[in-house]
Amino acid sequence: MLKQLFAYKRILILGLGLHGGGVAITKWLVKQRAVLTVSDIKTRKELAVSLKQVKGLPIRFVLGSHPIKLLNNCDMIVQNPGVPSDHPILKAARKKQIPIENEASLFLKLCPTNKLAAITGTRGKSTTVSLLGDMMKYAWPKTVVAGNIRDTLLFDVLDKLNKKSAAALELSSWQLEVVGKYKLRIPLAVITNVLPDHLNRYSSFASYIKAKTMIFSGQNAKDVLVLNWDNSVTRKLAIKARAKVYWFSVRQPVARGCFVSGQAVYWRDQKKTKLLYNRYDLKLIGDHNLANTLAASTAAVLMGVPFKYICRAVKNFKGLHDRLEFVRLVGGTSYYNDTTATSPDATISALSSFKKQPIVLIAGGTDKKLSYQKMAQIIRRRVKALVLLPGTATVKLQRELKNYHRQLLASSMPEAVKLARQLTPPGGVVLLSPGAASFGLFKHEFDRGEAFKRVVKNL
Repeated sequence: MLKQLFAYKRILILGLGLHGGGVAITKWLVKQRAVLTVSDIKTRKELAVSLKQVKGLPIRFVLGSHPIKLLNNCDMIVQNPGVPSDHPILKAARKKQIPIENEASLFLKLCPTNKLAAITGTRGKSTTVSLLGDMMKYAWPKTVVAGNIRDTLLFDVLDKLNKKSAAALELSSWQLEVVGKYKLRIPLAVITNVLPDHLNRYSSFASYIKAKTMIFSGQNAKDVLVLNWDNSVTRKLAIKARAKVYWFSVRQPVARGCFVSGQAVYWRDQKKTKLLYNRYDLKLIGDHNLANTLAASTAAVLMGVPFKYICRAVKNFKGLHDRLEFVRLVGGTSYYNDTTATSPDATISALSSFKKQPIVLIAGGTDKKLSYQKMAQIIRRRVKALVLLPGTATVKLQRELKNYHRQLLASSMPEAVKLARQLTPPGGVVLLSPGAASFGLFKHEFDRGEAFKRVVKNL
């Protein structure tokens, strides 16, 4: 059936990328006998890692630009999330009425199961979907976790699914732009939070919020939407929902959903309140990770996962790489890798996770048109010393930190770690939590995290 849908269709893959999603859908479409052209603004050298994975396949490549002539004799475009929706070639494609899909929209159209949950949000998506996946796997061992999460791609797992399968997906705002256009149904949707981010991509914070709401644009009254009561943006989204809304909260009890009271986490629905687990069952540190755990727990209950499996997953979950990841203890100093903190709000959450230890923060990088005022205030109060990596965000942060004399500039990750080590007292923490994107000095945020870990492991 799938081969009939795509066989001999002339499909343009707009953006191969370096994160794997473009490669996965390209290889999958080759199997469906589609006639493919792959275009990317990067050069062959820059795409070497991705090109190696599709070497030998019957694909036409156009690299270095996206010329409009690619639309000649084109039946469909598959847009990489990294390509902005207002790109000239996409505007021209709309005028020509060429269908535009992305990996998420195609996956949802082709996915055979209704036992499906999808998570979005500015922070906590990957942690929440991974923990939810663990909970679901205890109930349904063949559960698939995939999407905008490293190493688990949508079109690597599609063929493993059937009508009885269960799936938990992470979806970014960029993926949701196309999902929302088609109003694709997601039976259970979760929004962890919405905070200012990606304002280098979106014209306003309101536009970014709108993209996030696309996760529930195709829902109906039989579906479920899980929202964060503690986040002012998500609290207001409930009035737009057609689905039944459940909540999670770290700060106060909720009428329907998961909440914290004292040291215990509870589930409440229809005036019945039940103990789920205790706060000390979590291995993760920080209130933001407690919120992620509550989001996953709420979704799991609504998916039908027994309480005992939810509790077991919480107790066994050790967190993800690159997200407040403990690297090692050296000479009494603890080193943490939080490279996925690419916005000021993320860094603020990381700093708030350490209550008493002195912190030396490694931060800075490329700006995404975000404000650094609040981050600078927290740095003044909580950070013993600051080591800055080069970039446009660093310049903005330095402006906010006038007369803060405990800051040094580093030109590389080895130099940054060396300086941080010298400045950290015994019992202290060296925290890589940049609050900015990684472009320029590193390929992407994961490359930045790996660079940090390599240096720390060689101390």
